[in-house]
Amino acid sequence: MSSAPIAVAPPAITVRHVGREREPVVVIDRATGQRDALVDFAATRSRFAPATEVGSFYPGLLGPAPTAYVDAMVRLVLPLIAAHFTGVPVRPARARGNFSLVTLAPDALSPDQRVPHVDSADRLQFATVHFLSSANGDGTRFFRHRTTGFETIDAERLATFRAALDAQIADVPAAYADGSDGPFEVIDTVDAVPDRLILYRAALLHSGAITALPADAADPRRGRLTGNLFLQCRIAA
Repeated sequence: MSSAPIAVAPPAITVRHVGREREPVVVIDRATGQRDALVDFAATRSRFAPATEVGSFYPGLLGPAPTAYVDAMVRLVLPLIAAHFTGVPVRPARARGNFSLVTLAPDALSPDQRVPHVDSADRLQFATVHFLSSANGDGTRFFRHRTTGFETIDAERLATFRAALDAQIADVPAAYADGSDGPFEVIDTVDAVPDRLILYRAALLHSGAITALPADAADPRRGRLTGNLFLQCRIAA
């Protein structure tokens, strides 16, 4: 076997502008070149627990990610945020990262888990999804709320959106959101590709694209494993 180094292609970055609001979604393929190592860490060293234990509505399990990985993701996305979202340099104010596994069957979802959501109403908070599975990862969908027409939910829109959704949510069937009917429609879908990372504003309505769960959904080597970053930014002085 040759001892020559293996050439690794650099990341490939594309930008989509989704929906009527033309919100940027940055797609980074070959984001790290470390997918296998990250899956191995998640499978052997990360202790997963139900998301409800930390007050999260995520439909499954969360586990800690390596600090070095979280730091690397922050360094990767900061210039992209400046280039495609803010137009000016930003600095990190707070960052939180973890591994995630979707494990809840559709009939076990709470009403809030059946509809698209935002991670924050702060337009300077950003989120990433890093697809780590070789299979069982359908991607991420982005949505428009039909009644209000909102695709992003910031502080000014939050009360109006919540009031409209509260009147609708009881009628949403027990299923992962697909936009086929009901209060929301799909405006774009980013397919899951191993080592693909997507960056979007945390105020953009979204949901995992989940069509089926494997029997071993709680196994990081076989389930829908993602790495996730939530990054609060400030405009650099």
